[in-house]
Amino acid sequence: MITYSPRQEDYRDLAHSLATFTSLTQIKTMFFGFNGILLADDFVYLNTEAIESTLIDETFENYAVFPVSLNEQLWGSIMCDATNVSKKRLFLSRSYLQTIMNGIIDSDSLGEIKVWEPLTTDQISQINYLHALFGKHKQPNSPLTTATTPAHAMKLDQLDDQDAASRSIALAVNYIHQNIQQSLSLNEVAQKAFLSPSYLSRLFKKYLHVNFVEYVNNQKVALAQEKLALSQDSVQQISNQIGFSQTSYFTKIFKRKTGLTPSEFRQRNHTIQKIYTIPRKLDWQSNESVYDISKNFFKANHINYFADSTEGTTYVNKIGDLGDTDGNRGWVYTVDGQQPLQSADETPANDKSVIQWVYTNYSQAEAPSSKEAATPSHATSKSTKS
Repeated sequence: MITYSPRQEDYRDLAHSLATFTSLTQIKTMFFGFNGILLADDFVYLNTEAIESTLIDETFENYAVFPVSLNEQLWGSIMCDATNVSKKRLFLSRSYLQTIMNGIIDSDSLGEIKVWEPLTTDQISQINYLHALFGKHKQPNSPLTTATTPAHAMKLDQLDDQDAASRSIALAVNYIHQNIQQSLSLNEVAQKAFLSPSYLSRLFKKYLHVNFVEYVNNQKVALAQEKLALSQDSVQQISNQIGFSQTSYFTKIFKRKTGLTPSEFRQRNHTIQKIYTIPRKLDWQSNESVYDISKNFFKANHINYFADSTEGTTYVNKIGDLGDTDGNRGWVYTVDGQQPLQSADETPANDKSVIQWVYTNYSQAEAPSSKEAATPSHATSKSTKS
């Protein structure tokens, strides 16, 4: 059993030795101890915020994670930049790092250090999955919520398990939807999903076909459109309600997405009576249209809808209790703040972040991208009722 911890001098010597190893091999190397100490760049980091900041700033493409035991107890992990590094070099690095650490730590007092083979991608994915499971059931004041170990200390850039990746991106998306009225950063959401920021960014592009910032902004703009159309809150109030600290920046994002300023949007859409918002989910299939996704959403939420056909074109003319009224009022749809010119069944949903169905006056509805008056948004289908 370990009777006492390494001395501060030991940690300083280890940090210096790892920095020398990095310089000689050109393999960036760090050590994170499970007592909350990070050795990186010839420094010893003890402060939690400094550790998190250092790890967030790293831009490794891939990590090799070597578990480290001290006197047969798991002590920490060595993380090496494995980008363009062969397995043979990693094997030699493991042996060399073990020799370095044993040369510094007093084995007679603390025990022998052993650097283990690097974790496989499957092992890391299972650790990530286990962490996620614990996260679902942890109590607000439990040790799991107050642990100082950064959740992104292990980067999962080599994760090949599609199910594990899906679970991770689902955690991120759910967190975004639950906290969309707050300011959200990539680092924050990555920590909640137990991933590195760089890896989460790649997952967004792979699974949602949009980068993280665009996805979040699309959700925020959709929420802002609802509030602008259906409430009397000021633009500044709405900006604050959806997590923007500066109204000017909110206005810039809103106009870039919709083609209108928030005030212009409110003025031109004062006849809107109802909006259904459908955020992007992982189960959207690549071959599904906006109409397909909308039908699934209505059915899942027990919302009645009706589609009719005119001259071979089928369009949605009733959702819930609201339907076409003498051809003047009815449903139009938008995707990511824009109203497409195509019918809903001709618009692919695969690369979209949010769909909205809007009940308004046709004469008032606008296609923001063209600033031209819109016609009813048709949803072509082989059947006339759903």
